[in-house]
Amino acid sequence: MEQVLVVNSEDLHQSIGNKTGFIEFDKKILDLVKTKSYFVDRADAENDETKKQIIPYCMVISNNKILAVKRKNPGEVRLKDMLSIGIGGHINPEDQGTDTVFNAAMRELKEETNFNGNIISQIIGFLSLDDTPVDRVHFGVVYKMDVDSEVKVIDDGLEGSFVPLTELSNLSAKMEGWSKVLAERNPRPN
Repeated sequence: MEQVLVVNSEDLHQSIGNKTGFIEFDKKILDLVKTKSYFVDRADAENDETKKQIIPYCMVISNNKILAVKRKNPGEVRLKDMLSIGIGGHINPEDQGTDTVFNAAMRELKEETNFNGNIISQIIGFLSLDDTPVDRVHFGVVYKMDVDSEVKVIDDGLEGSFVPLTELSNLSAKMEGWSKVLAERNPRPN
């Protein structure tokens, strides 16, 4: 049975207050994730709103373009056929280490894409929505990953290509909730 990293929703809400949508980076929130998180069975966590599953969500950016992927066969069926500008997924026990969240982010990126160049990564904030059942049990740690080489989607369940950052608003209607929030914010390089 798959285990995923969670924090208690109550602890998280005490840290972020009533903020929803994109939340600018705050070290206190990241520290909470690092110190109060624990692993539970994913099947139990998926419908338990007393817990938030921690999801690294990586925006891959190159030359004023962002990687956009369509989920053809996601692990989360509620996201099928939706467009995403974030590569990410659950944090599992094998990701544990000095920086568990980053380890999971890199694992997910390597599972879903192929790249050979350099990556400059930075946590730019968090995503917290309560609009849907999926939103209410997930909390995103948003990475901006600037790459200097070609990145190809290799996951059979995804189709992907780079789109100019200036076109994000035109794609918003097809995006999952977290991506819509980030598209409205219009992530820019540097």
